[in-house]
Amino acid sequence: MSAEALMRSRYTAYVTGDIDYIMATTLPASRADSDIEAMRSWASNADWTGLEIISTHAGQEEDKQGLVEFVAHYNLNGVAQRHHEKSLFVKEEGKWFFKDGEVVYSGPAEKPKPVVNTNRIGRNDPCSCGSGKKFKKCCGA
Repeated sequence: MSAEALMRSRYTAYVTGDIDYIMATTLPASRADSDIEAMRSWASNADWTGLEIISTHAGQEEDKQGLVEFVAHYNLNGVAQRHHEKSLFVKEEGKWFFKDGEVVYSGPAEKPKPVVNTNRIGRNDPCSCGSGKKFKKCCGA
């Protein structure tokens, strides 16, 4: 098994909600930082749509550690999301473990579009407060 293969199996565990596998493949020294209930909630509420491996560095049979950069795609409450992370894996006693990760980005897959107010009041338009004055002489002053 390689670090990338472990990364792929951990993604599958999130898809199937197998948080016990996630914990079993986390380095024992790193498990204390894990919020198991948050992981269960994320796994069960997300509609997982794909895993994209961006890059790998080392992490092969002869290596002691490896880095896998990936993007997990999912939908949450009908909104497309992505989780981009660089994960560090280490090999202990011939077995790969997830050690820790650096989140590059986690959130909506697309930036929300800005709200544009198309109902602008011109300086010479009647003020929207109902005073009967021009905007520039009332609230726009």
